Amino acid sequence: MSVGRGRFAAIFVALGLAVTLSGCSTAGTTAVDPDGLPGVWTGSGGGRVEFQADGRFSMKGIPTESVGFAFGEPPAEDRVAGSGTWNVDDSDEDRLQLRIDAGGSFADADQMAVLMVAEDGPPQVLFFSTNVDKPYGYELKKKNP
Repeated sequence: MSVGRGRFAAIFVALGLAVTLSGCSTAGTTAVDPDGLPGVWTGSGGGRVEFQADGRFSMKGIPTESVGFAFGEPPAEDRVAGSGTWNVDDSDEDRLQLRIDAGGSFADADQMAVLMVAEDGPPQVLFFSTNVDKPYGYELKKKNP
């Protein structure tokens, strides 16, 4: 085998391996199941999000760094509480958007958090998408009814 063919074969094998391995992780690539959301979801350290079927949610004990503070300063507390509305992103069904109302730990309205699927279910495991350089944020699992 010539050097050129050997190099071509090695590149082909490497690309095939990369494609195969990239298929092993489904984090953030699975659509959120909106029908499976209503109920209580919990995370480590006592974090809790309760989703209502009418598109409302409430949360408490969520790490402050899990929330995007676009229009105000983050609260000084390590964990936050609040409520608002949830919806699956129309342009990306892999993203569940939480729009947080003023109140609780949030002095300003229009704060936002994003949840994505860490593990496809049933039931799904969700995680707060906190940083594009970090594959996972704070994970939530649905409590049994």
